[in-house]
Amino acid sequence: MTSFLRRLKGQKIAIDTMIFIYAFEEHPTYLAVLRSFFSALEKGEMEAVTSTVTITECLIQPYRLKNFILAAQYMALFRNFPHLSVIPVIDDIAERAAFLRANQNLKTPDALQLATALVSGANSFLTNDESLSSIHTIPIIILDQLI
Repeated sequence: MTSFLRRLKGQKIAIDTMIFIYAFEEHPTYLAVLRSFFSALEKGEMEAVTSTVTITECLIQPYRLKNFILAAQYMALFRNFPHLSVIPVIDDIAERAAFLRANQNLKTPDALQLATALVSGANSFLTNDESLSSIHTIPIIILDQLI
């Protein structure tokens, strides 16, 4: 795991939605590795980006459960976490996402996440979605493979 963080030092990492959910809701399988990752991010050892799609996906369950406190905590995280940029879906990202979806048979949210990573110049994409491991336009880091 420390070699994982050493490899990311000085890099820009794109983060998929589930990574935030696992960390924020303290999933026991992933908590140790994600605490280390987010601690390194907070210290500025790397930069991170995510799409505004992540906000949508993270807020669905709290809103479904009418847990507005959890929704507000997520929003505070996205607005204030050091060295994390939330990137809006602009024309370039939408166009790249369409290309990825058409050519890689991706779901729209996945295509938008990957397009955000590519357009923002990320060096890799951190996810736990094994189906994305076949993508070769950006290095994919699968969280389960770090455990």
